Amino acid sequence: MALVGGALSWRARQQGGASFKPERTRGTEAFVANLGILTAVLFALVIIMQGAASLILDECVR
Repeated sequence: MALVGGALSWRARQQGGASFKPERTRGTEAFVANLGILTAVLFALVIIMQGAASLILDECVR
């Protein structure tokens, strides 16, 4: 799900954002899209690290 959100943010960044709100500037749209991409990468990294920890740590260590 995190990667899907990142892909959607990447697509929004490439398309330039919402065309139905002309009062928004392109800088605002790019900032929100970049924030979505970075957040998705962060959440995907956290999910991967938790999975790696469960592979490394034994049940008795926890």
